[in-house]
Amino acid sequence: MKRTTRIGGLGALLAVPALLGLSACTPYGATLSRPFEPVVMAGSALPGLVGADPQHIVGFAWDGTSWRQVPVQVDERDLVSPGQIYHLPTSSYPNLSGTTTPYEMLVYTPPATLTAGYTSVDTYTPHDADPTFDGNDELSFLANSTGKQAAGSLAAPAGVDAATRQEVVVSDPLQPAQSGYLYLFRSATLTGGSAGTTGVVYDFRLDSGSYTATYKMGSGSLSPNGTWGFNPEHSTVTTPSYTERFADRWLNDGLAITKGGATGVDILDRTHYYVTVGCSRSEDTFDGGANNPGEGAFVANISGPVRAIRSYIGANSYKYTVNTHFFYPDREDTVTELRGHAGLPGYGTADDYTTSMGGLTYVDPQNPKVVIDGQPDTVTPLAYTTGSPAPVAWQMVRGNQGSVVTVSRLDTDITGLNVSTVYQDRNPASPAQCTGDAAAWGQNGTNVVSPVSNVPNTDPTLGASPPTFVVHRSRYMEVPNLPPAIAAQIDDQVRHPLQVSVSG
Repeated sequence: MKRTTRIGGLGALLAVPALLGLSACTPYGATLSRPFEPVVMAGSALPGLVGADPQHIVGFAWDGTSWRQVPVQVDERDLVSPGQIYHLPTSSYPNLSGTTTPYEMLVYTPPATLTAGYTSVDTYTPHDADPTFDGNDELSFLANSTGKQAAGSLAAPAGVDAATRQEVVVSDPLQPAQSGYLYLFRSATLTGGSAGTTGVVYDFRLDSGSYTATYKMGSGSLSPNGTWGFNPEHSTVTTPSYTERFADRWLNDGLAITKGGATGVDILDRTHYYVTVGCSRSEDTFDGGANNPGEGAFVANISGPVRAIRSYIGANSYKYTVNTHFFYPDREDTVTELRGHAGLPGYGTADDYTTSMGGLTYVDPQNPKVVIDGQPDTVTPLAYTTGSPAPVAWQMVRGNQGSVVTVSRLDTDITGLNVSTVYQDRNPASPAQCTGDAAAWGQNGTNVVSPVSNVPNTDPTLGASPPTFVVHRSRYMEVPNLPPAIAAQIDDQVRHPLQVSVSG
């Protein structure tokens, strides 16, 4: 079953270097050569700002001559019962296994106040119980917003509380001589979006109308949400470099790149999420496919000055699994927190490109050029076993349509799982595709499989102290025909993120 959408026009191009890493500095004089990498800080790292109004935490760069306000974003997080997110009766809220202790998850919560640069769609997730900036909230900005170091004696920018100044030093572990500075303050009048945005816009559009009034969450939810089935949407994320389309909660079925003169055509058939054996579980069953009534709901849909967040819960009987997308100007990070019972052999995620799309090639560290044409290829996988070091394992699809570089990482304390890249280019696919159209067109991703038995339980409501299983996937939307050396550089940077230190 293929649910299709079309991608429309894209926003204006952001002025960025043609190749990642060749920019000498930021607009405000920082020496960082990773300008569009996000910096995300927990509230606990900014003690001088704890207790502030989240919307009135502001950022400034010093360019050597004057202060420049830059976009910063605060996203509130809180421990919430998934029963509340699912709009269940309180008697059905889950407890930790074998106890009467309520089970709560740390999730993103909708902002209580919308100011310049922020939009949000109401869900059943409550606002943060602590409306101030607290230790588990997050503050984000782009490295491009950093500048030079400002003298301690320098007068603070107009409109801020000078006594609340926090100096954030951003450094590159791969280039120790490079650094940038950002200054954070409280303000009574300015907001984090007063300086504008990074250009990321998330437009959540549910076909049925109001989320709370129409969304199908499963038969256990309270009215009007106590039914199951697909919840079609025509949602888009538009940035200066790309547009993505979503047709249901787990269904990403459109991607168009315009960065660096890319053609802007839709190159993605869909992203597949699946169990590694058979077709019993997939993105379609997660969304409410026939004969598979699964629970599902949105945690939060936020579009802010720096990034957009799309977070949702539920994957059939893995009803406390949470998938969260973070969208930045040229990058999307997806974090899948897998929580479910034992009994499944493994899990995978792969991008399947638009069938018959010509001019694309596949590249990874062991396969320098594989033409994507629907004809079977011999491709060497990149593999390792959890508990041992992971190899460099980036994957790239490139052409005049743009380049997509994917870096996947697994955070787990389960040893002995086999992790491997996968690739298939065959029209029609063999074995047959479980979802989407018949072809596997340059389809690539990562599988995690248990070699001797099923993956153990990871659900805290079904067993005490379950292991962690979190998949991190970063997709970079880049210029046409990106050189493999730059893809390798991206992989290295993802695995060695920018570091921060704070003084105040």
